[in-house]
Amino acid sequence: MQTRDFAGIELPALIGVFEWERKALRPLIFDVQLTTTDSFSLSRSELEAQMATWLQPCRYRLLEALAEHLAQRMLQEWPCCRVVIGIEKPGALGNHVLVGVRILRSI
Repeated sequence: MQTRDFAGIELPALIGVFEWERKALRPLIFDVQLTTTDSFSLSRSELEAQMATWLQPCRYRLLEALAEHLAQRMLQEWPCCRVVIGIEKPGALGNHVLVGVRILRSI
């Protein structure tokens, strides 16, 4: 098994429950861990570019739904058997509270 970790990926997304959150893109911080049984080469820049493409049409209200969407895309399109995705939403509740989710999906 081969595991690749990609931490601290910052990409913009439109996400939020409140209407004021849905008017502009905001930065999200992603931590991604991909596990494969086969040899699989994926650079950080390739991962970032693909995630940016997947994020562009997304209009989720919840981080959980966005994380699920990304995990399913990764499992479908790459030879992964396990995906762990963490997403943080900086400043969502001020500067003193971290808001985020972490999910694990496998086939």
